[in-house]
Amino acid sequence: KEKRLLAVRNIVPKFFDRNLRDDKADGDKMMKKQQISWDNSLAKQQSKQEKDEQILQKLKDRRKEMERDGEIRQADEKGNTENHNHLKSGDQSTNATTPDNRQHEEDSRQRQQKQQHHEQQEFSRKSNANVKAKEFEVSKKAILESLLLQIQHQIESPPKNPSLRTLHTLDEDLSLSLNSCPKEGFSLPKDVSVTLVIQCSMDRIWLLRETCTRWPDPIVLVVYIPHDTIKDITVRSILLDPIADIVTNCPQMKVLLHIHGSDDDPADSSSYPVNVMRNKGLDAVSTSHILIMDVDLIPSADLSHVVKDNLMDQIAIANHSLIASGGNEKGIEEIPINAVVVPAFERKVHPPCEDIESCQNYLKEDPNFLPSLFNDLKECADNKNCIVFQEDMNWEGHHTTESKKWLKSEWYEALDGDHAENSLQKMRQISCFDSLRYEPYVVLPWCPAKPSASSSSNSPKPLTPYYDERFYGYGKNKIQHVSHLRYRGVPFSVLPRSFVVHHPHPESSVKQVWNDRTKNALHGDMDKLYRDYMNELGEVYKGVKDKIPQCDR
Repeated sequence: KEKRLLAVRNIVPKFFDRNLRDDKADGDKMMKKQQISWDNSLAKQQSKQEKDEQILQKLKDRRKEMERDGEIRQADEKGNTENHNHLKSGDQSTNATTPDNRQHEEDSRQRQQKQQHHEQQEFSRKSNANVKAKEFEVSKKAILESLLLQIQHQIESPPKNPSLRTLHTLDEDLSLSLNSCPKEGFSLPKDVSVTLVIQCSMDRIWLLRETCTRWPDPIVLVVYIPHDTIKDITVRSILLDPIADIVTNCPQMKVLLHIHGSDDDPADSSSYPVNVMRNKGLDAVSTSHILIMDVDLIPSADLSHVVKDNLMDQIAIANHSLIASGGNEKGIEEIPINAVVVPAFERKVHPPCEDIESCQNYLKEDPNFLPSLFNDLKECADNKNCIVFQEDMNWEGHHTTESKKWLKSEWYEALDGDHAENSLQKMRQISCFDSLRYEPYVVLPWCPAKPSASSSSNSPKPLTPYYDERFYGYGKNKIQHVSHLRYRGVPFSVLPRSFVVHHPHPESSVKQVWNDRTKNALHGDMDKLYRDYMNELGEVYKGVKDKIPQCDR
């Protein structure tokens, strides 16, 4: 008995010692893991701050460059002649001397030399400006000529009774799509890139100047040209000059003109072919992703790189999940189908501007009129100068984004430990729609990373659907596409940090038609079409079980 007790005394302390050692080892391991997580988090935060500073500096430099270009174009020979004459007069004045006051003479001579040096510098600057102005004019002339050729081609070879792309023709439209996607596909995730697709009329071209300073990646612009405005050949160059002016300073932009109407069927604002133009822009995209925007929404200065960072995280998370579940060891071969909502806000002004010139003056007088980064937006919202887009007139349009929560930096969902160690972050998912009138701006996959054999054309098959071209004018044309994505079972998530913000502008003629129900049928026609369209979606996708539901109230 005594031997057994002695054995227990010898064993128990060793047992507890071992456990203490194990606990200490586990604690050290946990502390090390926690330290790595903190270090990664701190490094990521510092990286974001550095990126924000770099983005703001690039934005300032780009604005200065565009301002200089404006000054350059105003430089003329008259200014150079005046500078030359000033230099001559300066040379002559240096010959004047005062024998009785040598000190005064020396001071005067030095002042004149300093002034002469300054004028020589100014003369040289304006001479260089003239060279740049000539280069600008050469580039602008080439762009203008290409736009004129587009018009000539469309007039000489107009499309013969083009069929509309609708929900009923979707499979055929995607399979026969004559898009611009690269046949060789993409390497994931390094080749992820986003094209901004914008459609507008001529009176909104001026809004693109700020977009070009903030968005460095590809832009496809489709411009509405009523047929009756270009019948006179002599005025075409004048009409297209504002477009050429913008594009010359925006080399990342590709412009497609869309002539609407004919001699037999004149165009009017109520028939504005908004979804036809969007699809025309989509067919010109050659990147992995798209962001369909309205021209009056201006991107934050960091939107491009924040979108790409989060898309790459999305691909990395999908890769890890696939490999962990015993799937392809190489990871995913295709881009995840997910709609990434870009939060939308608007800049309020009291009273609102009533004409284009007064609207343009906001940014001319204050370059910080529109928030550039998240902290600017937060300050603007705190001061009641920025609100959620249209929340005061159409609360359903963007309520599901939960922008008030977003403004509190509630951006991510929790991930398991392995993902967290890799500094990956999962965007907050949308679990239900508050309303069927939800119409966010979304980043979508477009060109496939691995072209499908099911495509019947020479172009790869796009990953997401076209817009339904039965919708035109104003109203329901964007909601229909969002509803289509939802019925297809596409998940929606919300982009962190970055946003778009609406710039004030005069009300468009097509919106005036939409609002005047007594004289125009557009509002009623689009409402009825949307109701019918929702029934069609329910029938086409009745077998889809994972579509986002409507929220319970």
